[in-house]
Amino acid sequence: MTQVKLKNVGLFFVLPAPLNPIGAFDAEKFKANFRSFVDSNAGVQFVAVDLSGLDFVYSDAYNAFMQFHQELSNKGGLFAVLASKESLASSLRKVGLERFIRIFLNEESMAAYVPVRSQTTSLKTTKAGADVAAAAQVAPVKAPVRPSPVREPVKPAPQARPVQAPPVAKTPVVEPKILDKNPLVDEEPSSKGTVITLIALLLIAIAVVVYFVM
Repeated sequence: MTQVKLKNVGLFFVLPAPLNPIGAFDAEKFKANFRSFVDSNAGVQFVAVDLSGLDFVYSDAYNAFMQFHQELSNKGGLFAVLASKESLASSLRKVGLERFIRIFLNEESMAAYVPVRSQTTSLKTTKAGADVAAAAQVAPVKAPVRPSPVREPVKPAPQARPVQAPPVAKTPVVEPKILDKNPLVDEEPSSKGTVITLIALLLIAIAVVVYFVM
């Protein structure tokens, strides 16, 4: 590969995007540049293409990107695209490329990229975790048996005594007194009545005597 301006951004070796006479991305030329670079650098794992300034690429570019992704992923690496225009990034997402390759909108995000752990490391970690789990099953650690606390018998709650109402003072019943005599009648005749009675008797006696004498 001659006169190719290669730059390094973070983990990625970024190759320029070759253009055809009409200014579109030349997928065939890029395949040749990629092959020449990777063959000359067998240990390279992270490679990207700089598509800054382009609004779109054709389907042959999609096929090339998928091919490079498969080749680099076999070595534990990754293929990426630097797309400064959202229209290009959107078209790459619509065809599903973001599920396989990385799409960066600027060099800052590309430089900050940190790859996830490789599958081999994950398998080793999984195997180590399985070994620990197996050892735990062989020699389980039993928790000390604690004596159950002695519970005191529950005393029944004292029953509340019924509240008695204070005794009501009885009002004595006053029986009415029956009068034996008429209070309007005098018990003893007056002295005046007695005198009149005596005079009347006397006059009667005199009249009787005069009758017989005459």
